[in-house]
Amino acid sequence: MKYYDTSALLRAWKEGWAPAGGMTRPHAVAEWICIQTGRGLVYRTPQGELVKRNLSPADAAKEAKRLFAQLVFRELSGQQTLEAAEAAASKQGIRGGNFHDFLHARTAEIFGAACIVTLNIRDYSVMTDLPLELPLKL
Repeated sequence: MKYYDTSALLRAWKEGWAPAGGMTRPHAVAEWICIQTGRGLVYRTPQGELVKRNLSPADAAKEAKRLFAQLVFRELSGQQTLEAAEAAASKQGIRGGNFHDFLHARTAEIFGAACIVTLNIRDYSVMTDLPLELPLKL
């Protein structure tokens, strides 16, 4: 089963598709809605102009429900999260926002994901030995 991080789910939504299966953390919903209702996403118009668009909270909730519908939610326990913090301390460059990604990686590992689907290949490559894939509609 593939593990989808927030960046992959943002890309899927932006491209108009949803994963047909896989897993993610419940926290990915929070991250997804924060981005969609906050800073939003940048799009290129047919004329080549870049525009930023964000969603209303109601639209974000509706779209999240649709996007995450076929995913299984998995989460680390409190103890597993504390153990992940200790493991992150022994790795180079896992600090700040990267710790959220590290928790995605640890969740994928612990729950037996076959790979992590992400746009953050470089970041995850130092966090896990799991195969990494770009988000593509299949």
